[in-house]
Amino acid sequence: MAPRSARISLERAKSLVGLSMKVPDYWWDGCKGYRLNDGVIDSYDIVEQKWNLLLNSRDDNDRYLMNYTAVSTYADSDSSTIDEYQLPFAAIYDGDDIIDANNGVRYFRTPPTEWTKIELEAGLNEGGRTIDPIEWTGEKEEPVNITDEEIESLKDSDGEIRYEKVFEWCLPRFGDDKDQSLFTWQAARMRNYMRKKEVEDGWKPKYYQGDDTIQPDHVARLYGSLLAKMLTGSRSINQMFCTREIFNAVPPIQESMPKNALEDMTSCLHYSDDWDPMGDADWDEVYDDPKVVAPPHTARHRVKHGILEDCYIQRWQYCVNPSRWTTTDESRIAGWYHSCMTIGPDPKPIRTGATLHTVCITQGPLSSYKLYARVYGGKDDQDMNVHNRHTVKKAKMVSLYDFMLESFKHKGHCVVMDSAYMSDAMAQIGRNHWGINMVGTCQSDRTGAGKLGKAGVKAKEVVIGSHESLMYQHNTKALLYTVWGDNNFVKTLSNFHSPVVLRGGMKRKKRNRSTKRRDREFTDVDCPIQQKDYCETYHLIDKGNGAEAKYDLSTESHLHGWSPKLAARYFNMNINNAYKIHCYLFKKHHPTKVVMPLKECIHNLIHSLLQRGDTMRKRGGGAPPKATKDITTSSSVDGRKVRSDSVRQPFTSPTATVTGTPQTPVSGLDRRTLQYRQVAFKRRKESQPGRSHISIPVVVKGNRATSYCNYHNCPGKNTGAKRKKPYKSKYACEECSLEKGDDFWLCNSTKKLNGNLVVVDCHRAYHVQKKLYTAPSPVSTAESSIISELTE
Repeated sequence: MAPRSARISLERAKSLVGLSMKVPDYWWDGCKGYRLNDGVIDSYDIVEQKWNLLLNSRDDNDRYLMNYTAVSTYADSDSSTIDEYQLPFAAIYDGDDIIDANNGVRYFRTPPTEWTKIELEAGLNEGGRTIDPIEWTGEKEEPVNITDEEIESLKDSDGEIRYEKVFEWCLPRFGDDKDQSLFTWQAARMRNYMRKKEVEDGWKPKYYQGDDTIQPDHVARLYGSLLAKMLTGSRSINQMFCTREIFNAVPPIQESMPKNALEDMTSCLHYSDDWDPMGDADWDEVYDDPKVVAPPHTARHRVKHGILEDCYIQRWQYCVNPSRWTTTDESRIAGWYHSCMTIGPDPKPIRTGATLHTVCITQGPLSSYKLYARVYGGKDDQDMNVHNRHTVKKAKMVSLYDFMLESFKHKGHCVVMDSAYMSDAMAQIGRNHWGINMVGTCQSDRTGAGKLGKAGVKAKEVVIGSHESLMYQHNTKALLYTVWGDNNFVKTLSNFHSPVVLRGGMKRKKRNRSTKRRDREFTDVDCPIQQKDYCETYHLIDKGNGAEAKYDLSTESHLHGWSPKLAARYFNMNINNAYKIHCYLFKKHHPTKVVMPLKECIHNLIHSLLQRGDTMRKRGGGAPPKATKDITTSSSVDGRKVRSDSVRQPFTSPTATVTGTPQTPVSGLDRRTLQYRQVAFKRRKESQPGRSHISIPVVVKGNRATSYCNYHNCPGKNTGAKRKKPYKSKYACEECSLEKGDDFWLCNSTKKLNGNLVVVDCHRAYHVQKKLYTAPSPVSTAESSIISELTE
């Protein structure tokens, strides 16, 4: 039956008649294999809206119907007549106003039959076809894109360029006119999120009360505290504000802000207003700052940090003029928490850490400068989980590179990558559609020559440690695959190198085949030219990542998922980027001076951030902990005194000899038991409103009481014994024990006095004295008179 949808333009359909085709075996149902079958488009079937394929084989005169996707995918792109046909990425229908007539050829892994092994003749270093790289047409200006006025703004009063000013110049800009700094923009997002927590969750900040709100200078101090925290071993907030131990305290942070302010800002870290007001309220009625959210097309995992990520990338690329050679890599941010990256419908994304894809400069004075950084959102990453228009199958890495390298297309850049990205399809698309030279390691199953390389290794045409090479070149395409026998087999694929071997082109420590140990000295060895370019370039991005790893920032917010971690990582990358620019500008404008080491630059940056704006403290922070400590006893405590009801009591050794004023003992009840008792008492009090300070017996082991009475006028002290001490009791006040956090023993029983049993009621006497009970009326019984005599 004829399709009911829009009909393909008959004029355009007939224009494809005569198109040469190369169709693999697996296109036919029930067939497998990659052997290509030559054919031609014979005619167009108007009813089926498909094209008839006629094979060149003499034994097969059948015609096979192909839809437009198959025609554009398997068109012979190497045919001499391919330029006579227009192959848009989608079929053109009747009534289409806009027609994309670009070449719609799709790429896939090439078959092994299209590759030829290159054998070098004796005495020659090259063979096969010569492949010319795409010409470099990029900017040949200064590496740093900065004006004279901006350079002057980076200098101090002595005319010297300061790192902390370069760092802020490299930070992202926000707003339509790019007139908002990172600190101003983030302060607005944090104010909105704090307001949301107050309105919707009933949360109450400790520092920001009344008219006090988060200001841009406060955010700068927050970042300064994160840097200081990183340098001091990533201590907790309680440790950084410690007043008793010098090895925990961080005095610059204590002087910069109160502890409550740091806790409030840490709990309100946010980078997007990705929520709606409750009920029917308008945003402006509830929040003081305008709403800022990511664009509608943003991938789900980037909603919270996408704006921040994009602005960092734009600023980093604006600040420099990249050189020709760049390198791409993937790294991991350790740890994972509840967020849109780790929860949601199956299949689950990566849980061991966020994968970060980066692009950096790898040649020139700005080597290891980051140009691009993007977080992978797992299998369901909406930006990558699409069918790229240049590929037959869903190649995620091609989709990733399509927008990662957008700023570097058609300039002749040389991009170095590893096996996670490289393939036949990637190399062809990079050269034919993006104008990019590509080289990198490649897995054997991602190129048609991989099968040939495996066979050569199995036949021992090249062995490990020989530093010999196998080279395979595609018959018609600009593709070269090599297998190099280093300390392991290194397989590389390039779309701009010719089959050339450099004699003595690299220095390596050879491995002794008998002892399996490497030599101490380097030896000149032969290698393919594309292997040399890869080895001289790719390690530079690892060095840059290593330099950044020394100063990785960490946050203490586990509730927000990945956004604070990623924001800290981008801030960390900016440290290295700013230092690269600082070194270049400093050497250019101060050639006789020595550049300050990175660690000292970071010290100055921290002080600059922590001292930004007006003071945040409403009263002094107090003296820092003493540099010395009394270690003669484990019970001595320096600094601010500890309240007796504080849950954080100092450690007291059970064998320590306490001198001076003794500390308040820690409760005998553990925290959980005390909580259970308080809950039970509250329940009993609700059912018995009159229940107040009841004397209750406590279960003890044996027949002896467990503790002495706590009443200072206990009649046990008046028995005439040589050592005065109160009676032992098995009764404790229910409410007083809960208030004091320990069993509060009070006598409420009979005792023998001169052979007679008398009532001892310290429980009532104590509470009357504390005005918790009303004094009893005068009594005349013998027992009462005895009570009066013994308990006053």
